[in-house]
Amino acid sequence: MMPSKARATDSKKNYLRIGWLTTANGEGSRGIFLAVLDAIKSGNLNAELEFVFVNRIRGQTKATDSFLDLVEKNDIPLVTISSSHFRRECGNLPWKELRDDFDLKVIERLKRFKPTVSIQAGYMLYAPILCKELLILNQHPALPGGAVGMWQDAIWDVIEADATETGAMIHLSTSELDRGPVVSTCRFSVRGGKFDAMWHAIREQDIPKIRKENRENLPLFTTIRQEGLLRERPLVVETLKAISEGSIDLSLVSSGNLFTPLDMTDAVERIVAENQLRDGT
Repeated sequence: MMPSKARATDSKKNYLRIGWLTTANGEGSRGIFLAVLDAIKSGNLNAELEFVFVNRIRGQTKATDSFLDLVEKNDIPLVTISSSHFRRECGNLPWKELRDDFDLKVIERLKRFKPTVSIQAGYMLYAPILCKELLILNQHPALPGGAVGMWQDAIWDVIEADATETGAMIHLSTSELDRGPVVSTCRFSVRGGKFDAMWHAIREQDIPKIRKENRENLPLFTTIRQEGLLRERPLVVETLKAISEGSIDLSLVSSGNLFTPLDMTDAVERIVAENQLRDGT
């Protein structure tokens, strides 16, 4: 039997079976998925994608439909349950009253899979029961102790704080939103070069007012977002490689023992530079 298109063939190292959880509606989550998929296909990551779960079904958004096409094209087992349809079927009760039942439904659909580790990338639901059933890592676009929740808030917090740097982290998903034990991080400067003129341009502006108006076309906002996207992708891949190679012991992390997160800034910056050189940017 030929290996799946989304499966590595090198068995010398610790082999990962990766579950994937996403809402599949954004550039960031799609880019992370493609980075992991490419790393598996190239043999750079000794793993296979065990399943992809999407909390939407076909017809809800074009972006999600495109992602579902991508998953199916690569012969990866796909499970979809629409969380919005689930809520409507439950009389549109507040989601806090439904999330546990939805998690249980997801667990039932995923019970045939046995992932080594699962990744949340753009999964827009808080899933306190699901994260107890599966060992899940979440990619979050902020440094430890930073903003929780939406990626937009993480960027606005950087701008409001007049910060000099930001970054991303991979942490264990727990019942505490975006506050589980951190596994790996990377950071980058938001000062110097092209950033300085953008900071100068907003020096006299009312940032809380701009934030409230959701003015995400602000050049500083969009630039921080793009720089973050460039780093989130290699951070996830390099973290999975470190797990496969034994540099990160998830059993140690999940057991509650002290674990020093790996600072992957140097490796991530090297990959970003290589990608920019390759793409001529």
